[in-house]
Amino acid sequence: MTSLPQQERSYGLDQVIAELQERLDRYEQTNVALAQQVEHLQTRLLAPNRFRWDVIDKVTDYFRGAQIKGDYLEFGVYQGETFAYACNVIGRENPEMRFVALDSFEGLPQPKKGIDESGGYSGGFFEGQFSCNETQFKENLKLRNVDLARVTTIKGWYDQTLQPGHVQSSPIQTVAFAWIDCDLYESTVPVLDYLTSRLTVGSVMLFDDWRCFRNLSDFGQQRACREWLARNPQIKLNLLIDNDYHGYVFSVAAC
Repeated sequence: MTSLPQQERSYGLDQVIAELQERLDRYEQTNVALAQQVEHLQTRLLAPNRFRWDVIDKVTDYFRGAQIKGDYLEFGVYQGETFAYACNVIGRENPEMRFVALDSFEGLPQPKKGIDESGGYSGGFFEGQFSCNETQFKENLKLRNVDLARVTTIKGWYDQTLQPGHVQSSPIQTVAFAWIDCDLYESTVPVLDYLTSRLTVGSVMLFDDWRCFRNLSDFGQQRACREWLARNPQIKLNLLIDNDYHGYVFSVAAC
């Protein structure tokens, strides 16, 4: 039996090692991809915010048929998790939509007694809650691969930043989707007044805190919305989605 020359044996072994290394590299890439998919599914299906992702997915489906023009405005963005998901999901199918984040970036104001606080109860809300500075908010969006060229941030309290003539908020003409997550009655009132002339038939209004304050209609966003509709009888809302344990989603039927 004739043995292979040393050089040929070495070449053959090097080739086998190279092929094995290539396979290992492919397996590693596959494992990384699978780990990312598992992480995504855990976040999407098991995380506390899964109801938020559900509603964004459903509104994205709604927009396919409704064909609503306008921008996405989120009032109360905290660390940007919901905002980023909306940018990436709704933005993918609506390339002309702009995304506007409106927040004090200092947390909530002090709930006022008799308005957003009664008998020591304020729905669990307190001054400074949900504070995240503007710089950190934008960094969080970058980490979630949001196209910042489509994002505008408007910093400040709503009774100031939503006034007529404000350099950033006034030019916005049409709102396709308003995510109203400002928690308190006092904060919701100027938001609704601002939206009044910017809604169109089919626009979506999500009240993230509709059932806060023990689901009592005389407090929080339910009260703010009822009074707003009384001031603007031309506006009619239809229930679109019963969101999570707190939220309610309407579409605009007339404005």
